[in-house]
Amino acid sequence: METFEVPILNVGVTELYLNQRKLEAVREISLKEDFAGFSPLPVYDFGDGKPTLTDGHHRAFFMWQQGKPTLTVYWDTDANVTSKVSQKMYHLMLDWCKNAGVDNVSKLQSRILQPAGYELFWLERCRRGYTLLNNRNKQAIDQAKALAPGLTLYGAERDMRTFYFEDGQGKLFKHYDGELKPERSDSI
Repeated sequence: METFEVPILNVGVTELYLNQRKLEAVREISLKEDFAGFSPLPVYDFGDGKPTLTDGHHRAFFMWQQGKPTLTVYWDTDANVTSKVSQKMYHLMLDWCKNAGVDNVSKLQSRILQPAGYELFWLERCRRGYTLLNNRNKQAIDQAKALAPGLTLYGAERDMRTFYFEDGQGKLFKHYDGELKPERSDSI
């Protein structure tokens, strides 16, 4: 594995949120090992010429918080990144990040969630997005998009009767049984 250094703010991200508990674990490791325990981080070029993290967002964010100017990275060639299905999912996550204005680790500063929030707002979002991407019924997807004009369709349940949308401010909505409702009344 050949590694190289890249300015930390020139590395793209594929996650919208960080888990507070995971971030605390990274802090603990750094206290014991002062970054020496951090292995190089995997990056991939998704077609824009920019190295983008495929993993290690918590470590990269912590290093940025500590003022580290560069990251040691390597090109990710793992099938979990390079396969056709994985590429679709990563491009969906990149779109989510772009729409939210999250283009590097510094933009994650205000997006640190407690574990339950991380589970809902990130992990569940990824599951919903994966379900939508793997649905072969283009007609159902086009019909779902028409249910909430002005909102972005980001996910679905397997039955393709429940759909998830997001507005430009990051508020989440659920369309089920003919009704579009805010998914949560609390904010992130």
